[in-house]
Amino acid sequence: MQKQKRMKQITAILLIIILLAIVGSTIFFAVTGSQLFWISLFLMFFFPIFLWAMSFLYKWSKNKNE
Repeated sequence: MQKQKRMKQITAILLIIILLAIVGSTIFFAVTGSQLFWISLFLMFFFPIFLWAMSFLYKWSKNKNE
């Protein structure tokens, strides 16, 4: 039980770091005028929605199996 809680904490920290990196790269690409700005901007909106959908499906499938 303790190991599962620790794993969730590590995953949450990694996802926060990834989200901050995406926001930072979007700002960097906007300032430099790079063509990667649009890809980074799309990723900045798509990635959190994707994470929410995956967590929703996980909870839905977990409740359905029980």
